[in-house]
Amino acid sequence: MAVATTTFRERKKRIQNYVEGVLPYYSVDDFKDRFLISRVTFDSLVEQMIPYIGKGEICVEKKLLIYVKYISTQQTYQALADIFGVCEYSVHKCIHEISEKICKHLLPDLVKWPEKRTADRTVDGFQEINGFPGVIGAIDGSHIPIRTPTEFPENYINRKGYPSLILQAVCDCNLKFLDVYCGWPGSVHDARVLRNSPLFKSASAAESEEIYMFPINTHLLGDSAYPLSNWLMVPFKDFGNLNEIQKRYNYKHSSTRICIERAFGALKGRFRRLKFVDLTDIKAIVHVVLSCCCLHQLCLYNSAEDILEFIQDSAEDNEEVNNFMDICKTCASADVKRKAIADLL
Repeated sequence: MAVATTTFRERKKRIQNYVEGVLPYYSVDDFKDRFLISRVTFDSLVEQMIPYIGKGEICVEKKLLIYVKYISTQQTYQALADIFGVCEYSVHKCIHEISEKICKHLLPDLVKWPEKRTADRTVDGFQEINGFPGVIGAIDGSHIPIRTPTEFPENYINRKGYPSLILQAVCDCNLKFLDVYCGWPGSVHDARVLRNSPLFKSASAAESEEIYMFPINTHLLGDSAYPLSNWLMVPFKDFGNLNEIQKRYNYKHSSTRICIERAFGALKGRFRRLKFVDLTDIKAIVHVVLSCCCLHQLCLYNSAEDILEFIQDSAEDNEEVNNFMDICKTCASADVKRKAIADLL
């Protein structure tokens, strides 16, 4: 006689009522230790995102907590599901929804070019670092490690041998982002990323039409990967033949431009998901990266946030991957401008 048996799938053990019953008892330091942002910054995020997040089984606060925990750690969907008492699919859906909506609704307001009335303060702030004049921002690219894509995988392998997406960013002297652009594969040169970015198109138009984007002969600072232009000052190429004036220019240029390296250090140090984004959809990765930039900005607007610890934690991660390849023609008028600045320094 056959005996029928029933196998019951063991119910997964998850933390119950973490958001409702545990988190409210966290101290200010407890919250910061677990989510790497302050409670004040998180409350500001909730307030700004409430109008854009639809109602559902998971409340707005819990969705945002899941998202912040995801970008501030390397925890798996399974671990996040266990912590917040939801299923893994809900975590997946939450990450995609929140990152996309932050990029759509918050990014344009939080990451933007300085207005004409604030440009002077930005220039003065950069000049106070080491005397370099006319700087309105520092630009660089940073590689975000990703899982090797199945389509055209070779395009994503950078010179260090790992797959990545490139994040191009401009920051001010206070490490706030003025412009961010992400999505090009890791094998692409920084100069090509720039030339295909909205920033390049806007800057070229500003130069020809003399609009306020670069007022009073201001410019960005970039490393040797970028083309020299009237709105982008780069170092003199060092082949062992630089004179003292050029060496001094390069030193002051480098010590001023370091702001963008510190900004990337703060970004990756706080939002540790950017050390490796284990997603397969490129568009989703871009949303995660840019949403982290947005939240970095929100942290900086909260004066209570301390970013020094994150810069130190992530300093070794910001390596130059594909710089110092001369693929651009020199702009004659920009060369004259650079020499004039070098003589001034």
